Amino acid sequence: MVVIALASLGGAAAAQSLWYKPPAFKRVELAYRGDARAQAWLGYLYEKGVGVPQNAEKAVYWYHCAADRGQPHAQFLLGMAHDLGRGAPQDYVLAYAWTNQAVARAQGQLRRDWVRIRNGIASKLSLKEMTDAQRLTLDDLRGPDCTPGSLVKGG
Repeated sequence: MVVIALASLGGAAAAQSLWYKPPAFKRVELAYRGDARAQAWLGYLYEKGVGVPQNAEKAVYWYHCAADRGQPHAQFLLGMAHDLGRGAPQDYVLAYAWTNQAVARAQGQLRRDWVRIRNGIASKLSLKEMTDAQRLTLDDLRGPDCTPGSLVKGG
C-alpha cells in the first residue's frame, strides 16, 4: 500500500528510493583520506550507480587510487575496466597487467577465478604484448595523483 502511494506521488523513482541509500559518510571521508578499501568501495558505487550517479570514469579514478595502494579488488576491477573499455580506454595490455597484480594478491577460490579471467585476457594478446604486460606488472602502473591534498570533493 505504501509503495502504491509513493508510486502515485512521485512515480517509480520515489518508490525505488526506499531501497537505495547514499553512501555512508564515514566511508566516503576515509576514501578522501587515502583509505584503499574505501576508495575501491567508492569506485564500485560509482560503477553501479548506487547512492551516487552512475559514472564509469569516476569509478575508474577511484579504482586507480585504490589499486595504486595495492588493493587487489580495485586492481582487478581496474583491469576489467580496461578489458571492456568502460570508463577507461580499452587496452588489453593494461587489463592483463592490472589483473595480474590482483591475482598475485588474491588467495583461494578468488585467486582461481581471477586467474581464469586474466588468462582470458591473455588470449587476446600477441607475444610482444604479453611481454609488455608482464613488464608493466613489475613496473610502476601509477595512475592519477591520489594524495589526500589533491583529491577534489564530490567525485
